[in-house]
Amino acid sequence: MDQIQKCVCIFAMGFVITACGGNIDSNQTEQDTTTTTSQALLPDNHLLVPGKSAGLFLLGDADSAVFHELGKPDFGDAAMGKAVSIWFPEDEPGQPLSIFTSRDMGNDETARIQQIRVTSPRFQTVQSIGVGSSLRDISDAYPLQIVETYEQDGQTYTIYNANEGIAFEVDTTYSCIAVIIHSAGAAIPTYLPLQPPLSSQPR
Repeated sequence: MDQIQKCVCIFAMGFVITACGGNIDSNQTEQDTTTTTSQALLPDNHLLVPGKSAGLFLLGDADSAVFHELGKPDFGDAAMGKAVSIWFPEDEPGQPLSIFTSRDMGNDETARIQQIRVTSPRFQTVQSIGVGSSLRDISDAYPLQIVETYEQDGQTYTIYNANEGIAFEVDTTYSCIAVIIHSAGAAIPTYLPLQPPLSSQPR
């Protein structure tokens, strides 16, 4: 009788382990499916990929690719082989797009994209982080460090950077007002600011 009970117990334990294992696999599959689905819902032309791209624009691409897509910029500034170009989309006039480019003087005369700044909430990461996100939500998704503060129109803004290749401009209410895509591990230069001057903005 003891032998029979022992066999029954072993069988029961095996059943429980198998069932639990099945639940774990099922839960993992469900999580993977959820992540894949959330990524699929983001259109490529508004997906932010740290260290790589903002929508259709890729770091390292020639500036001609941007001009072909957006036309002549509404504002520009240049110095020493480096340039900032800014566009104010007609459907989103208060949400400019800024592109910072530079040339490798003497080696590559092509102006290539080094940074992309977006202010439209349509642009988001796969974690749904973008303009309008709170600093708390951003810090939950990325390890951040303060790299710069600046003032514009009497308001103070702070730039938080993540080494993955993404930075966030945050206002005094701790809300994101712009996202910058840059090369992973690269410092953000300040000699040509990506923020458009007030005089260049449409009224």
